[in-house]
Amino acid sequence: MTLDDFGGAVPPSSSVLLPTGQSLSTSSFTFQGDLNPFGLSFEVGKLADNLQHQINMTDSLSWIVSGHQVKFGIDYRRLSPEEELSTYQQALFFGTLADVLANSATIASVSSGRPDVEIVISNWSLFAQDTWKITNNLTATYGLRWEYNTAPSSPNGTPPFTVTQVTNLATTTLAPPGTSLWHPQKDDFAPRLGLAWQARSNVVVRAGAGIFYDLGYADVTNALFSFPYVQQRFLFGSSFPLIGSSAAPPPFTTSPPAASMSVVDPNHVLPRTYEWNAAAEQSFSRADVLALTYVGAAGRKLMRRDIYFAPNPNFTGRFDVQSNGATSSYNALQAQYRHRLSDGLQTLLSYTWSHSIDDVSSDGNSQNVPPGKFSASAERGPSDYDIRNTFSGAVSYDIPGPGSGALKKIFESWSTDSIVYARSAPPVNVVTGNNPFPDTSLSGADSVQRPNVIPGVPFYLYPSSAPGGKVINAAAFTTPVPVTAQGNLGRNALRGFRATQWDLTLRRQFRFTERLSLQARGDIFNILNHPNFGNPINYLSSPQFGQVTQMLNNYLGGGGQNGGLNPLYQIGGPRSIQLALKLQF
Repeated sequence: MTLDDFGGAVPPSSSVLLPTGQSLSTSSFTFQGDLNPFGLSFEVGKLADNLQHQINMTDSLSWIVSGHQVKFGIDYRRLSPEEELSTYQQALFFGTLADVLANSATIASVSSGRPDVEIVISNWSLFAQDTWKITNNLTATYGLRWEYNTAPSSPNGTPPFTVTQVTNLATTTLAPPGTSLWHPQKDDFAPRLGLAWQARSNVVVRAGAGIFYDLGYADVTNALFSFPYVQQRFLFGSSFPLIGSSAAPPPFTTSPPAASMSVVDPNHVLPRTYEWNAAAEQSFSRADVLALTYVGAAGRKLMRRDIYFAPNPNFTGRFDVQSNGATSSYNALQAQYRHRLSDGLQTLLSYTWSHSIDDVSSDGNSQNVPPGKFSASAERGPSDYDIRNTFSGAVSYDIPGPGSGALKKIFESWSTDSIVYARSAPPVNVVTGNNPFPDTSLSGADSVQRPNVIPGVPFYLYPSSAPGGKVINAAAFTTPVPVTAQGNLGRNALRGFRATQWDLTLRRQFRFTERLSLQARGDIFNILNHPNFGNPINYLSSPQFGQVTQMLNNYLGGGGQNGGLNPLYQIGGPRSIQLALKLQF
């Protein structure tokens, strides 16, 4: 197998990667060279063909009587996702590049899958709402919403399997086939209230509060590609290529042990958020408005996912548990200035100070916290996406041109748009890179063990040669003793790099007729070519710990399966220029 840069990579043939009888049209192959998140990797073949069927029916009835505007409504949604999983998957994972050279895989997996698995999910919502004009300057809007979301079922006899309980994994067993993943509640009512008071002719005060339910499904569709519809075999200390019985697809069975399982806590309920806000808005002229807003939110019974490996003899591989194990809180002060379009000028300036706190920030694979059996209170800290200060400004201006003469044809119909964005640094969760937690695979970049802090040693160093002029100081931390302990450094305690970008557009409109025109425009992104950096490597076992290895636009995602937008369209990239012609009719 030859792997080098994109200019000379030679993909191996399927006969080298897969056993006889398998093809890349219905199979996939993964080669992971090390645990570095941006390290050597090679993936080829088909993982799945995802298809989502959706039926949505909504209707509402409005009724106006006296000072009331009453509204009733119903919303029904039926989702039927299909994965059409590949029938054969093979993956080899090497711990280090030295293991690659020695051809000694830390772990390899061989899987067989059923492509015909389907589930059905139904969502019901009913609401009643009244907008009551109490006085000439006071209006109240209040209502009640009812949510009912079913547990997944199957239209073709492939129901997801579940377990008896997830409180004590040592005694967890498979539930009888056909057991519902959970028993949906029928008492999820969500009241809302909003008030609007015109205190003066140019001053409006608003306040509101409400309860909002999430669907609560998280990654429940993972049940489509777990036991028994995916059978998996793990191999340790194997080498590439796998041959003979090692590469053969595992046979299908509904009897334990289960090699790969994804379940939802049978006591699952809908996640909910309690939200409240207050705002004051004042107009200074016909075109200028200033608004000050406070926003608060408290998330309760939020979804989280914990990943275990071989928790007991009934489950010999990866075992995912999704549960209502997370909480969050959010508080923000917002200021906004708006200048409505007048004399060719339009402006919007916004500033937000906010603080988001939680004990886990995602229900996905990477959570940066230990499994749920450990104390959640010890993990409470800034959210992964906690940005304390954010400013954005947008200005559009129609440049005045000569009213007549020869220069009018050159300088008329020009406009410019400008966007400025600046934010403070996001959190960095420093970890050891080790894995002290039994039955898990949380090492390297996936480690969740935080170090101890060495008193008196600075967290940051500022060498002039470092990207961004800052690195995290590895000498400020030490591995906890005993090695199974969690360190005293708080979760997400450090910060990465601020980001600033100024984009500018210059455009001209050529009008041929009343309905036909041509717009020529040039967009300059990051006009000052200001460097913006992603977060540094956060695990101490990496030789690049504390250093930045990516610009912000690449750090935010590469698009496609990697998530995010293409780096060309992300904030934080180098200066780029885009020219366009747009025919409007």
